[in-house]
Amino acid sequence: MAGIKITDLTTLGEAASDDLLYIVDVSDTTESPQGTSKQIEVGNMFSSGTYTPTASGFVNGINVNPQSAKFTKVGNIVNCTLQIEIQLDVAETTGSFELSLPIASTFTNSKELVGMMQYGAMSEIVGLSIGAEITNNTCLVDIEVATDNITMTLTVLTFQYEIV
Repeated sequence: MAGIKITDLTTLGEAASDDLLYIVDVSDTTESPQGTSKQIEVGNMFSSGTYTPTASGFVNGINVNPQSAKFTKVGNIVNCTLQIEIQLDVAETTGSFELSLPIASTFTNSKELVGMMQYGAMSEIVGLSIGAEITNNTCLVDIEVATDNITMTLTVLTFQYEIV
């Protein structure tokens, strides 16, 4: 970004009271000797919030209770963190489910979403896959545990994906 600097335009006397950030191109002096200013819509670059994910696509009688989730979006990258309770069905040690996304994306590959899960008794988890479900454009969690009919409370799930 040679020739471009970020500056406070109040020193130039041009900033409005509600302006957050401007980019000033010092090589383009068509508006003033100090450079040409261009406003940035910060909300398009950064955002954050909470959402309650919708769980679906249950396999092997798994029951899932997602809590309110937090997300941040920087550019086209979204990071999500949520607490979730997972209950595997009687005599089942495997199951999978899908979670809705806070900001929609169109996936073409399961590796376009990656994630991790933390549970207090991590020795119980013997297999875990978190990725994109490309048909429904959701987060797919596939889990295998050592003990059947387990209830995993206070489980934390984090995942990241790119908005496409």
